[in-house]
Amino acid sequence: MYFIRFSLLIFSMAFAVLLHGQSSTEERLDSILATPADTSQVRALIQLSYNLAETMSDIPDRLYDRGIELGVELKDYRGLANLYSELYINCLNNGDADKGLPAVAEAIRYAGLSGLKSMENTARVHETILLMMSGATKKASEKAAVLAKQFRAEGNVRSAAEAYYFLSTLSSGFGDKELTLTYDSLAVALARESEHDRTIASATALASINFSMMDLPEKALAMAEESVIVSERIGSKTLLDNALSARALANTTLGNYDRAYEDYNLLQVGEGDQKSPWRMTNKGVLLQRTGRHEEARELILEAINILKQTTNDPVGLSRSYMALQTVGLNEAQYDTVVWYGKLMKAQADSLQAAENIRNLREMEEIHKTEEKEREILDQQKEIANKRIQLIILFGGLLVALAGVLSYFLLSRRLKKKVVENERLISEKELLVSEIHHRVKNNLQVISSLLQLQRGGLEANDEKGREALLESQNRVSSMGLIHNKLYQGTQVTAVNMPDYIKDLGETLLDAYRLEEQVEIFYDVEDMNLDVDLAIPLGLIINELVTNSLKYAFPGGREGLIEISLHHTNEEVQLAVTDDGVGVAGASKRKDSTNFGQSLIGLLVEKLKGSYRTSTEKGYGVVISFQK
Repeated sequence: MYFIRFSLLIFSMAFAVLLHGQSSTEERLDSILATPADTSQVRALIQLSYNLAETMSDIPDRLYDRGIELGVELKDYRGLANLYSELYINCLNNGDADKGLPAVAEAIRYAGLSGLKSMENTARVHETILLMMSGATKKASEKAAVLAKQFRAEGNVRSAAEAYYFLSTLSSGFGDKELTLTYDSLAVALARESEHDRTIASATALASINFSMMDLPEKALAMAEESVIVSERIGSKTLLDNALSARALANTTLGNYDRAYEDYNLLQVGEGDQKSPWRMTNKGVLLQRTGRHEEARELILEAINILKQTTNDPVGLSRSYMALQTVGLNEAQYDTVVWYGKLMKAQADSLQAAENIRNLREMEEIHKTEEKEREILDQQKEIANKRIQLIILFGGLLVALAGVLSYFLLSRRLKKKVVENERLISEKELLVSEIHHRVKNNLQVISSLLQLQRGGLEANDEKGREALLESQNRVSSMGLIHNKLYQGTQVTAVNMPDYIKDLGETLLDAYRLEEQVEIFYDVEDMNLDVDLAIPLGLIINELVTNSLKYAFPGGREGLIEISLHHTNEEVQLAVTDDGVGVAGASKRKDSTNFGQSLIGLLVEKLKGSYRTSTEKGYGVVISFQK
């Protein structure tokens, strides 16, 4: 019952009110609250919320407040999971991301405590939608990509379909046609495989809209018709409205304007309480194409105002500005075209489209690499199984001769398979190496930008220049790792002696202390996985930077020692200096202790521990399991 009623974000703003209004709702709520305060009352409140949401009626805040209060009092985790799910779905429908994000987090928590895996998975997909509504498009895309991969690995095709059609919404908003088609195809295929009608209706409706936006109207109309049929079969008004809206857009793109008007008239778009910005914008395009320019402009401007007052959805705003620009073109109003074009460009910039497309593409490349790895493993298993079958099948002396021949033939096939496997592994390593190369280049660009920014600061802005230098050093420490991975023979592990020596020399050069301070390296020859090497490198960067800044004031010469060794089943890092120590170091009023906080977080990420030493100078010893 908790499957996505908010199936498509772009359809989220259709508000309907029952004829009897708020008074009838309040009477029903008072009647439930008059019953004994037990789990039955919690269930009744959940059912009332569900019924009101299905009819898109206003839901009083006190319904959720009382239900959650009672659920906590009774430790009714299942009831709390359902109540928080109803609450965040209501926030989705009302475009309230600020209130919806805490609610969806609680729904995930209580669903996990109750063992309601399906509800937990759906809530995680909805969380990505709320993140996008709040403007966190990069975080939303990353989470959705991870969820899609997880659900597919678990064989949860229905939840995977939901994650993929959200990814298709993002990639469509960023204008990436190839990625949109990929994600739409996956979403529709997985939805059909799930045989879940609501998922099929939602996936086909969204695919229809994306096909229309990419000028594939015939495919769009076919998808919309399928969504209409499925929605009518299950009797869902919300899904049917979504399907009719998708069909109207497809017919508009095809030039079937009369049919498009029929669907919009059924939906009553822009009339009364039917104020869906996406549908209003699409109807505005239809009005413009049929010569009703003033009506088109008024309807689209009203849609933009609703978006700004509610979700501030960047994808919807960009689409509306594009539609306004088209209206201006038809009326030959150059100033209007330029103005809306600037708004559209600003909206596109706010999406951070390039960064998000790159993020989605990198996720897709990693996924393809893992698919190749699984293909290699499947081939190896297939070869092993066939070999066993051959050994079992051919027995006896006479059959042994045939077995020898078969073995000879099989050996040739195995050799070909081995060659193919080596080729696939080589391609995978090349792909991963290329990813490291791109990451290294991106980090180098960021470092250069920080250096330019530092050079542009006033000479007396010491605090700002220092902060930018430290940020540049942190970026460089990560860039060194990816450079080592790109240049080395291993694409997933870092040789620590070479890396730490390069990092130390880079820091000495950055602070221009090569003649004053010496670094001694006592590092065991070991290779660490990149997931360990990156946080470890950042920790070393912070500790060495701290010594260079505070341990040797007034031109004092000194020594910093970096030690890294295996100790039993642990790895131990020690960074010490023979400087003035804590007591002799200068105290700065503008210090933010960011470096110390960062070290603490990184040690926690490594699941390790650390201690300080002040016997001579200052030192930090960190231990963690490899």
